[in-house]
Amino acid sequence: MNYPSLVSLREVAPRDGWQKFKTVLPTEVKRELICSMIDYGARELEIGVFSSDPVRGRQYLDLEPLCQAVLPYAAERGVKVTALVESVEAAQRARALGIRHVDFFLSVSDAFGQGFGSTPDRAFATLEAIANLPDLQVQAALGAVFGCPFGDATPLEKTLAYAQRAMELGASSLGLGDSAGMADPIHTERILRGILERFRPEQISLHIHNTEGFGLANCVKAMELGFTRFDVSLAGMGGCPVIPNAKGNIPTEDFVNLLHKMDIDMSRRIGAPVISSMAGNTLLKQDASPLPVK
Repeated sequence: MNYPSLVSLREVAPRDGWQKFKTVLPTEVKRELICSMIDYGARELEIGVFSSDPVRGRQYLDLEPLCQAVLPYAAERGVKVTALVESVEAAQRARALGIRHVDFFLSVSDAFGQGFGSTPDRAFATLEAIANLPDLQVQAALGAVFGCPFGDATPLEKTLAYAQRAMELGASSLGLGDSAGMADPIHTERILRGILERFRPEQISLHIHNTEGFGLANCVKAMELGFTRFDVSLAGMGGCPVIPNAKGNIPTEDFVNLLHKMDIDMSRRIGAPVISSMAGNTLLKQDASPLPVK
């Protein structure tokens, strides 16, 4: 079996990992933790979500001072900082702060998208407007690609149609999300082989949730097919705010350990012992209980 020689990981704990905390972390704590993530070897990280929604945005009301504190530190070390944006105005805010790469969420499931107050037509129009902003690249983050917990089907043909339209509207890349963590390696292979009929692996990143414990197995299957870009979250923190009992992403430390043992290099070698030492720090002592889902 041939595996890629180089894999890129994006640390998404500051966004996906913290978004459901009941406790709003102080800006200085966030700054310290994000800089620690950069120090342990993260070459790319997602700093938060620019959102006007009172639930999804409550952890990120301080993104302006946080970006002002973190972005120079990241730039000095060659680290790419991205953000999730939910509107054209949000993308403009991110751009004004110096962020040049954003994700925009677009659900393949209509029912899932409704949980974010979105419809396909509105989402595609917003994506196009963001893609037309100068000096900004947008990744179309496709949600529920591998299944929807709310009952509506998300067939491969619909994912391919959404992905093709997103690229035609100006997206620079595609993020494929197993938002509810419903995939298994066989299902993952079927979906990804279909994706490869239209797109190159380097155009794709994978955002896998670990709901049933299959996350790493799904990532290994993806690597077998040539995919090299993955989202990870320190200690597996995270979970979609509109999916009841949602679980987190692939734990950074587990994926890093796996890559070390498989002798697969990363864009920058991450030190597993440093990651392990962070697991007991202030972050995980916070009240991390999820917000109630209405």
